[in-house]
Amino acid sequence: MPDSRDPTGAATVEFDPARPASFPFWTRDVLRWGDTDALGHINNVEFARFFESGRIAYLSAAGVRGIDADDFLLAHLAIDFHAQMHYPGEVRTGTRVIRIGRSSVRFAQALFQDDLCTASGVAVVVMAGRDTGQAKPVPEDMRARLLDPGA
Repeated sequence: MPDSRDPTGAATVEFDPARPASFPFWTRDVLRWGDTDALGHINNVEFARFFESGRIAYLSAAGVRGIDADDFLLAHLAIDFHAQMHYPGEVRTGTRVIRIGRSSVRFAQALFQDDLCTASGVAVVVMAGRDTGQAKPVPEDMRARLLDPGA
């Protein structure tokens, strides 16, 4: 995957979110009858929940957890819907970090039902001190874990 630069000059990774091979980290969720709407497809609100589950699992795998830890707060979420999902079945969520800033982490994610990419999205979380609620730098040791949560 080719390397590019964002407006701040930081390296970012280009990839195709519709390709499962673009994502190194995966989670699975069961599609529930209660996730459907009146039209019989999975409600758009559930797509955001599946993305959240993927991000939380990614952060946990990277060792970011615990009630005494500082928090990552969601600052931005954008979702592009590509196809409907239907009950029954499961959804797979692919997640990767595409940029780590001073106090923020930008994730790219995609949802797949069977082999079909049903949505792709970008989320930005900001590390904030639990006591102040103010942005604080992502520690260096955490940066390495965030880039490779399986290490």
